[in-house]
Amino acid sequence: MCRSNNYPVLLALAIATAGCSDIPEKAIPETGFTLPYQLDHPDTMFKLPSGLREISGLGLAADSVHLIAINDEEGKLFFLNTETGAVEEERRFGKNNDYEGVEVVGTDIYVVRSNGTLYCVPDSGKTSELNTKLNSDYDVEGLAYDAASHALLLACKGRAGKGDAFTHKKAIYAFDLKQEKLRKKPAFLIDREEVARWKGQNSGFMARVLEFLDADQAASAFSPSGLAFSPIDSNLYVIASVGKALAVVRPDGSLAILKQLNTNRFPQPEGLCFDRAGRMYISTEGKGAAGRIYRFSPVTE
Repeated sequence: MCRSNNYPVLLALAIATAGCSDIPEKAIPETGFTLPYQLDHPDTMFKLPSGLREISGLGLAADSVHLIAINDEEGKLFFLNTETGAVEEERRFGKNNDYEGVEVVGTDIYVVRSNGTLYCVPDSGKTSELNTKLNSDYDVEGLAYDAASHALLLACKGRAGKGDAFTHKKAIYAFDLKQEKLRKKPAFLIDREEVARWKGQNSGFMARVLEFLDADQAASAFSPSGLAFSPIDSNLYVIASVGKALAVVRPDGSLAILKQLNTNRFPQPEGLCFDRAGRMYISTEGKGAAGRIYRFSPVTE
């Protein structure tokens, strides 16, 4: 389809119908879940050095007192103090490439490329590669460890799978670390229609128009870019760079809650992790400025 021929018509339709009051908004679901973090009130912010302007992944180090960050260009690990945000160590693990997620399992550090390739970086010794069978079409953006199934979770920004069952969905696959094999079925599927419901918006014609004009403005926009399990409630927290939202996914795959992120604070959220105390860290690229990490302490009653 030639976009140049349709753009003026679609834009006119968007303007003409944007103020229509006869299109009801969808009710936000009620699940009884309360987010234990105040996203508008971080307790601290770390401004990152130039090497992390394009920070693309975030994890907690094995010593629990350092964060591990990567950028999407260099095969380098950055170890940051969880209290000051200062980079206290840098470690080269591979060649420059498109790295998107980092996670720690025991004393091993895992890094994932956007094409699905996993890199295991041991505490000592040589980095090894693992083939997940995913490829660049899936556009892997996030990495987390599921201790219950001893698997790495890979969040896909791109395609979710083959067939109608994956239409309008985003997938999170599990890579079994014991068998070193990708499980065939996704561990989680996030339905973008459900995302639209949580945003209290319709996902019909107007949503399609907005998606055509700007995918990030669509009611159902949600492309995972980081994920981690919370030690507070054991749910899976997933952030989306496209869609600028934080979703909490229950073990059964249902959405417990979805919250929009402040686009000024999070111009491009890419990394998410928790420390042992349950404090949540979200990293964002600088988009022309310095990269940043925000820390949120759980709300105590």
